[in-house]
Amino acid sequence: MHKATILLTMKYLMIICSMIMALSVNAQDIVYDNYVYLDHIKSVKFHHSSLATSEPIIDLNSNGRLLLTFDDMLGGDRDYTYRIVHCDKDWNPSTEISEMDYLVGFNDEEIRDYEYSNGTKVDYTNYQLAIPNDDIGWSLSGNYLLIVTDDDSDELALTRRFMVSDRKVTIGSKIIRSTQLNRMLYDQEIEMFIDNKNYPIGNPQSELFITILQNGRWDNAYTNVQPRVASGNKITFDRTARFTFPGYNQFRGADLRAFRSRGLGVYSIDIYEDEINILLDIDIPRGNVLYQNYEDINGDFVIETSEYSDDRIRSEYVNTYFTLESKDRVYDGDVYVIGAFTNWQADDDFRLEYDVKRKVYRGSSLMKQGYYDYQYMVKYDDGSTDCEYFEGSHYATRNQYHILVYQRSFNERYDELISVSSFESVLGY
Repeated sequence: MHKATILLTMKYLMIICSMIMALSVNAQDIVYDNYVYLDHIKSVKFHHSSLATSEPIIDLNSNGRLLLTFDDMLGGDRDYTYRIVHCDKDWNPSTEISEMDYLVGFNDEEIRDYEYSNGTKVDYTNYQLAIPNDDIGWSLSGNYLLIVTDDDSDELALTRRFMVSDRKVTIGSKIIRSTQLNRMLYDQEIEMFIDNKNYPIGNPQSELFITILQNGRWDNAYTNVQPRVASGNKITFDRTARFTFPGYNQFRGADLRAFRSRGLGVYSIDIYEDEINILLDIDIPRGNVLYQNYEDINGDFVIETSEYSDDRIRSEYVNTYFTLESKDRVYDGDVYVIGAFTNWQADDDFRLEYDVKRKVYRGSSLMKQGYYDYQYMVKYDDGSTDCEYFEGSHYATRNQYHILVYQRSFNERYDELISVSSFESVLGY
């Protein structure tokens, strides 16, 4: 048999095996979102390797990498494998292309980079994965889902979204106060246009779809926004389509990086033989508090210890206690601490209980040393959420925005990501 034929046959066999494994994983109901499936997986971070507080967005054919890190609180050395799946603009698996179309290398590779915690009171194993690497890469732009599986138990461990951009057009944008009179003091409105002078688009109104993210959140994102007017090289969105977000407030901060001194937001530190307890300052509701401008990291977090050089395996896990003043209990919902470290979701580990005697919400969570931005959110019984209840909202708040431009041309079989723009709101009073 010809050598090329043998190689091709082997490639098809590996693809078939990969598809069989994918079907096995799919049977476990993959959530095509940022999600942790196992309780013993903690401190998941996924970002561009050049900046710990960046979103997992990377340019096609660039030299950059995305970095995933997470801790297994069971310790030891478990076998974790990973795979990537191309998705459409709505985060469904792309059905009209195969792995051969978008994958460079092969799926279901093992995460080989792991280290045991060193000298910590709580044992864990830290896993790290950089992609693309010698085993796997991608050849198409668009949305992707990274899927990590625990091979020892054959269970899903975590999923993470990431985006690969092929920058073919330029995005122009600015932020103004909301033009709705009743929300002028509270909301931020985005105006934008697309310059495609170097990339002709046959029918922009039907081919282009825009997603707008605030602080990397997908729960309140605008999706499937389409242009209304295309004139020359400028594609615009008419004024009837308003893209407004509550400005909310600057994030509260918890600096857990040091034990010898109290960091920002820390009231007390108690160190015992087998655990460390950190009590944060009592927080107050800010709905009726004047806006204060100060530095934050737009809801993100970083893993870091200021007392050792290796943050990855020397950072301690600490019991972190949150307390929020509230004269009244929220009877039709629950209160949560949220941020990037909770995937912007109502995580039961960060749900607070109401103390009737003290008139406070309080709770504790196991958190790895680092710096955390956070806010308080109410999740009502009907499923809706509200951050304004305890945080208030101000048009001048500094937030990070991303605009993603997807294209599905007439003769294409997948959704391309043809541009990404990142900018911060700077309005001021």
